[in-house]
Amino acid sequence: MKTIDACGISCPGPLLMLKDALNSEKEITLLVDSKNALENCESYARKEGFSVETTSSQDRYSIHVIKTN
Repeated sequence: MKTIDACGISCPGPLLMLKDALNSEKEITLLVDSKNALENCESYARKEGFSVETTSSQDRYSIHVIKTN
């Protein structure tokens, strides 16, 4: 599993990082510190049919994305 720390990076950076990583990885954890980045990445992953699980701690979010196909 790959972990990507996108904290401090404004959109669309985290989304582009997620898309790029999903080309070669089946399981990714993306760390973001923006509600906007969280919503964009979750929405994209779900729309593309990936399994998504999100946890939060203070102002940081962890988005765990798994390819199901």
